[in-house]
Amino acid sequence: MKETIAIQFCKQNNKVPAKSLRTHCVSVRFNQDELKLLNKKRGGKSKGEWLRLASLDKLPLSVPAINIQAWKSLAEISQNLNNLICHLNTKSSGGELTKTEIFAIKRQISELRSCLTASDLPSGK
Repeated sequence: MKETIAIQFCKQNNKVPAKSLRTHCVSVRFNQDELKLLNKKRGGKSKGEWLRLASLDKLPLSVPAINIQAWKSLAEISQNLNNLICHLNTKSSGGELTKTEIFAIKRQISELRSCLTASDLPSGK
């Protein structure tokens, strides 16, 4: 049986702590479908590294691909909210909000909330 040693550089003496040495080798067999699934899940990691991380519950979280349409819609809504805030900041400090301004703010917040909580884009987009 071969011994495998993890190469790791420590700042002190360039020695690997004994507790960190990987000296045990485990062999696993897969059928064709299982191997395809493993290869799909492991991404750019080696099979051994991915299996080790999976067994230790240390796999990085999977981030889903960005929905480009939702991203564009959120950016547009965000820009509209920023424009409203800029407008409100330029008003005199004692000035009250008009009904139109209040309506616009409520509508933008409602669209943003809808976009953040639903899988579909806001209506009309």
